[in-house]
Amino acid sequence: MKNALHKPILLLLCAVLVFSLCLTGCDSKEPNFPVALSDMTRSAFELNTDQLKDSDLEQIYQDMLDGETVKQLNESQEIRCLRKSDDGYRVIYTGNTRALVLRFDNDGSWIRTDRLQTLYRIAPTRGKFDALAVGDPVSKVQTADPTCYFPFLADKTSTDLESNHYTGDGYHTRILYDADFNIISVTSELM
Repeated sequence: MKNALHKPILLLLCAVLVFSLCLTGCDSKEPNFPVALSDMTRSAFELNTDQLKDSDLEQIYQDMLDGETVKQLNESQEIRCLRKSDDGYRVIYTGNTRALVLRFDNDGSWIRTDRLQTLYRIAPTRGKFDALAVGDPVSKVQTADPTCYFPFLADKTSTDLESNHYTGDGYHTRILYDADFNIISVTSELM
């Protein structure tokens, strides 16, 4: 008789626990963002089912310059790809030949960067970066992705010693350099 009572009580406690977790821990939205983080197993190309025109990406960037908020951004062009990064969040829109990457801090405020560090030309595939190794010069990276913007080469006073590469097979490759512009790390993740 005693065991017969334990089973229903245990089931009831489990149900209450699951319900409590859903009420407190299953909020799907990130603080200060109107959408949930995106599925990390799908690339931005898969998440952004409607590919935008490059001119649409330019307009989104201009709207952000004009003071559009994250909420307004989502209302005008639904955010389908939201990624958490080390320094905040990234919203990624994909176009015909470009990717628009908007960076936000942890409070949801847009981190304003110049156009060339926001709109990236899409390189063919991540495979072009597989041959790169620590110690290789930036010129080897330029050969792999000739359309990429290298901020530290454009402005010799820049301390931003990195380049970002977005590829048609859905990857973001980030390359860090030392003061002599030699590679110190290459990392790739789904964009």
